[in-house]
Amino acid sequence: MPCRRRTPSSRSRRHRVCARGSVLIRFSSCVPYCEKIWIVIMGRRDAILHTYTNVCIMLCDTASELRDIGMRFRNDVARRRMTAFRALVLFSLTATLAACSGGEESSGGGAGKSGPSQKQPATKVSAVTVQPKAVQVYGEYPGRVEGKQTARIIGRVNGVLLAKNYQEGSIVHQGDLLFTIDPKPYRATVNQRKAALASAKASLANSRRIYNRTKRLYEANAVSEAERDQALANFNSDQAAVQQAQANLESAQIDLGYTHVEAPITGVTSLRDIDLGSLVTANQTQMTTITQLDPVYVLFALPEDDAFARRKALSEMGKQTSDASTREATIITGTGDVFPYKGQVDFTQSTIDPETGTVQLRAVVKNPENALMPGRYVRTRIRIQTIEDALVIPNEAVSDSGQRVNVFVVGEDGKARTQAVTLGPDTDSGRVITKGLEAGDQVITSGLGTLRPGMPVEIKPADTSSNKDSTAGASAAGNNQKSSGNRSSAKDNQ
Repeated sequence: MPCRRRTPSSRSRRHRVCARGSVLIRFSSCVPYCEKIWIVIMGRRDAILHTYTNVCIMLCDTASELRDIGMRFRNDVARRRMTAFRALVLFSLTATLAACSGGEESSGGGAGKSGPSQKQPATKVSAVTVQPKAVQVYGEYPGRVEGKQTARIIGRVNGVLLAKNYQEGSIVHQGDLLFTIDPKPYRATVNQRKAALASAKASLANSRRIYNRTKRLYEANAVSEAERDQALANFNSDQAAVQQAQANLESAQIDLGYTHVEAPITGVTSLRDIDLGSLVTANQTQMTTITQLDPVYVLFALPEDDAFARRKALSEMGKQTSDASTREATIITGTGDVFPYKGQVDFTQSTIDPETGTVQLRAVVKNPENALMPGRYVRTRIRIQTIEDALVIPNEAVSDSGQRVNVFVVGEDGKARTQAVTLGPDTDSGRVITKGLEAGDQVITSGLGTLRPGMPVEIKPADTSSNKDSTAGASAAGNNQKSSGNRSSAKDNQ
């Protein structure tokens, strides 16, 4: 109600005193006074209602001389009336607040009284019964692809590079011609060595005839023994000369063959390292590189704990070389796809790298389509160990809050309760629990977002469809909305 102020007059000595909150008091011989005050119940300020109240009053007295409009009054009667007015305003506000609080408490009390009479419905959940079983523990480790063989093509003879007979980056097969070095000098050398061999053979034939003739004459006592021995020595010397000439010819032919550089292995070529027309220095100039891509090696490392568990499992089985499943390696590419060909672990380092604390392993993988390029990043999945009588639960049943790991289990009273657990290794069938669960426990696997400890639960049949779950959730949401609407209506009625 807005304040209406009037100037005091001799005719009318009854004037209104107004305050926000519809408080009305009447005095006589009035002087207007307005003040913006904070609502006060106990002390200077109230910590519950944070609002200002504009109070506008008429201070009235027949003999008042009010010179200061603030809070300084000379007249005791005016001061007492001002105090009484404030007390009346604050009393009215306090009574109003108390009435509102009482109404809320009565509403809450009514709900509380009706609460116990309504039984909380059971929440339908899915659950699994924990049973011990043998599980295979696998691990994934980062690795790099390397070619099984890498050949650096280096010139074997001196000469000028005349031709390149392959496409850079293409696949070449063993024996394919790669480069041609000028063969003319080496072909001439071969011809020289052939001539030398022919000369040596002619000398050998002559010395053989001389020796045979001298031998017959010696048997007829026509020549001395010294002449026979000299003929034999010449014959043997010419035989050695023929062998030397034959070796020289073969060496020249080998050098001539080196002028045609061929691929020693099947693989992919790199960029050439020398241009045509350049001089090749024997055993120094690298011409290109060939990397074998089928099969390839995948090198990866295991942490020492996993390596110890794997070696222990292999030792207990006694099948280090015959258990193919233990040596099998699954290759996962950087895109998450599983490579279609399985690998076989053919090497395990016998020592631990002191700098990284890991053990080096190597797997051989078939790569007929050359999909695994050397240097590519992959992940290698291998079997680490087998755990007997392990308690395994689905991964979705685990709740990790950062400080502790919990699961919801169904208690004997049919209510959900939390159980702290200790996680073990991850497996294909779920997560191994090393501590916190026992065989026969029922672990809840669905509805964990809305589930609270102490809530009654009902385990759904295994073949319950997701559509039924959705319908049940929608019905529950509708019931909650109806109950909320009923509570709101009750408050409005109050």
